Parts: sequence; structure tokens; C-alpha cells
Amino acid sequence: MSLHYTNKMTGKEYNDMRVSVGWRPITDEQAMRGIAHTTFLVAARDDDRIVAMGRMLFDFGYTAYLGDVIVRPEYQGMGIGRKIVEMLINKTMESAHEEERIMFILGAAKDKEEFYEKIGFKRRPNEDSGAGMTMWRKK
Repeated sequence: MSLHYTNKMTGKEYNDMRVSVGWRPITDEQAMRGIAHTTFLVAARDDDRIVAMGRMLFDFGYTAYLGDVIVRPEYQGMGIGRKIVEMLINKTMESAHEEERIMFILGAAKDKEEFYEKIGFKRRPNEDSGAGMTMWRKK
């Protein structure tokens, strides 16, 4: 295994990653628009094949959304996903000024909550926060 990290990927590569973990694909055009408007992207390549990736959407104020952390099943459990999340958090924190706090938000895939708890995320609802919520709409 020869991993290296990059901040570039194609819409087709993004969709290949989605399908590898059982998520529905989106159009390559929609994927490219999402990638183009991503604040920070980290993808791990084993030779030329993307095997893991994650995206951070950051408002450069105090809110950062961690999205699409995907690791191909055969590469899970090797610490690659954790490294990508930590790289994205560190990159986001580099944009903060002294004494500023940033709220990191995510919607964990089903049964992946423990992975994020090990990094420091807290489940919702909890004593401070209500439940996280999502909504999908189709045009």
C-alpha cells in the first residue's frame, strides 16, 4: 500500500466512493459542483485509486460541517478515515484567530457514531444540544 493525500478528485471518483459504501450515486455534474464549493477536501490515494475521502464546509466564522467521510470497506480500520478527519479539522483551525472557537458539525452515517466519538464528537441529543436533523428534497 502506497498512500498519498491530495485535495483533488473527479465527480466520477466521488461517485465511485459513494457506491463503494452503499450510498446512492448523484450525477457527476452535481458531484463536481459540490467538490468545487467544498472549503477543504482530503482524499487518500493508493497509487492512483481513491480509497478514502472527506470534505469540510467552513463559513470562516465559527461553523464547520464535516461531510462525506468515506473509506472503502477494504481500507477501513487502518486509521485512514481518522487521519483524514484530523487533517480537515486542523486545516479548518488554521483559519481561526487566537481564542476563537469553531463548532464542528456532522451527520454520521448509521452505526458510525463510535468512530466520531473516538475523535471527540458528542452524540446528539445530549445535555447541551437537541437531535441532529436532515431533509432531502428532489427537484
